[in-house]
Amino acid sequence: MRRRKIHLAGLFLLPLFIAFAMPPGPTEAAVKEVTFFPASAGIVETVKISAQGAGAGPYPVTLVLPPQADPESLTVAPPARVKIEDIQIKSVTRTDEERIARLRAELKKSQSGRKDLQARLQALDVQLQFWQAQTKAKTKSVAEADQLAAAIGKNSRRILADKNALEADLETIDKKIKELQDQIQQATGKKDKAWEAVVSLSGAAGPDALLRYSYTLSGCGWQPLYRLEAQPSSNRILFSWEAEIWQSAGEDWKQAEIRLATLAPPKTIVPPEWPPWIIKPRTPAAYRPSRASKTALAASEALDNEDVLVQAAPVETLRAGYSLWSLGKKNVAAGSRQRFKIREDTWPAQFLYLARPSLSAQTFLRGKVKLHRPVDIPSGQASFVMDGAMIGKRSFSLTGSEADIYFGASPFVTVTSSIVSDRTGAATLFQNKQTRQWQWVIEAKNTGSTAVRVRIEEPVPQPRDERIKLAYLHKPEPSEKDAAKFVWVVDVPALQKTSIDTSVELEAPQDMVLDFGWRN
Repeated sequence: MRRRKIHLAGLFLLPLFIAFAMPPGPTEAAVKEVTFFPASAGIVETVKISAQGAGAGPYPVTLVLPPQADPESLTVAPPARVKIEDIQIKSVTRTDEERIARLRAELKKSQSGRKDLQARLQALDVQLQFWQAQTKAKTKSVAEADQLAAAIGKNSRRILADKNALEADLETIDKKIKELQDQIQQATGKKDKAWEAVVSLSGAAGPDALLRYSYTLSGCGWQPLYRLEAQPSSNRILFSWEAEIWQSAGEDWKQAEIRLATLAPPKTIVPPEWPPWIIKPRTPAAYRPSRASKTALAASEALDNEDVLVQAAPVETLRAGYSLWSLGKKNVAAGSRQRFKIREDTWPAQFLYLARPSLSAQTFLRGKVKLHRPVDIPSGQASFVMDGAMIGKRSFSLTGSEADIYFGASPFVTVTSSIVSDRTGAATLFQNKQTRQWQWVIEAKNTGSTAVRVRIEEPVPQPRDERIKLAYLHKPEPSEKDAAKFVWVVDVPALQKTSIDTSVELEAPQDMVLDFGWRN
C-alpha cells in the first residue's frame, strides 16, 4: 500500500517536472500601441510573465514577431525587479492566425474543386470525340443513318452544354482562387517565416507583471487623403483630411492605441564627417555626363514641360521634426485598408485669377491662405473641388501658415497679349547705337456672370551687359514690380473686359550682336 502511494505521488509530480524541463512555447502577447509611419510602423506589445517568474534562476520567455519585423529593432523593457540576462533571435516557420488559416483552408478546397472540374472537362472532351468519330461509321440503310445522326446530334448538344457550364464554373473558381491568394498575401506580407525571440530573465516578478517590448514593422503604413473645395463667393476653402492605414502582420490588431506620424523616424544617428577641403589647380577635362545625370536631366526637362470610420476627433502632438496624431483605440484587420478621419477645417482665403499672357491666355484660380497658426500637413493625394464640381487630383502638402492653392483654369476668364509694334531703329553716324522697341496690348476678358479679380504677370527683360539700356512705358503703371516681373491687379466686371498698354525700348552698341531671348 505504501508503495502505491509513492507511485501516485511520483505521477503527480511528473507533470510539474516536465513543465519546468521542457522549453517554453511562444507566449500569448497582445499589440497595445501602433505608431504608423508612411511606410512602416512602431509596434508595442505586452505579455504576462508572472507564471515564469516563480523560480529563482534565469527563466525564458518566448516572443514571436511577424515576418516583416526588423529583429535588430527589438527592445525589451522588463518590469520592476526583473533583469534581462540574454536575448536570442532565430527565424521559424510562422503559425497562422485563425482567420488566415481559414483562408488557406478555403484556398486548398477551391484548388481541389478546380482539379475536379478539369477532370470532368477532360471526360466530356473524350465523350465528344467519341460521338464525332461516329460520323465516319458505316450504316446499312437510310433509316439507320438517320438514327445515328440523331444520336450524334443529341449527345453532342448535351456534352457541349455540360462543357460550357463547367467552363463557366472553372472561370468562377479561378477568380475565387485569385482573390483568396491576394487576401492571404495582403494579410501575411507574402512571407511564411516569422521571428522567435527567447528572452532570458532573472528576478521574481510581481503578480500579473507585464513584459513590454517594441519593434519596427514593414509591410504596413499610412497615407493622407485630402479634399480641398474652393468657395470664392464665401472667401474660404473647405479642407478635410483622412488617413488610409494598412498592415500585413498576419493577425488582426484589436483595440490597439493607434498613432500616425507625419515623417518616418531618422535612421542616421551619427553626424557625417567632413571630407578634406583641398584647393588646387584645375586639370582641364572634357565633360561627359553620367547615366545618372542624363536620367536626372531628362526627368527635369519632362517636369518643365509638363470605408470611413467616424470616431472622436484625433489629437495632434507636435514632436521635434514631425507631428503625431492620436486616433485612440482601433481595430485594424490584417490585409485590409481602413480610413479614419483626421480633421476638417475652414480656411479663410483671398481668391483671384492668375494670368501670364505672354505664355498662355488661360487664367488659373488661386486661393491665398493665411492661417491663424502653423500646420504640418504631409504630402499626399488631394482632390480639388470648385463649388462642388471636381477639378482634378494632385499632390498636396502644407507646412506653415501661408500657402497659394490653385484650382485649375477658368473657362470664363482669359487674358491675351498682342504685339502692336516691333520696330528696329536706324543707327546714327555719331551715336553708333542700335535700338529696338516693342509694344503690346494686354486684354483681360470676363465672360462669366460675376466680377473677378485678375493678377496679370509679365516678364521683365534682364540685360546681361551694362551697355544694354532698357526703358519701359506702361498704361496704367504696374501694381508691383521686381527684378523678374511686372504685376497688374485689375478688377474685371461680369461680361466686360479691360486693357493694359505696355512697351519696352532697348538701346545697345551698334556692333553688339544681341540674343533677344524667348520673347523675340
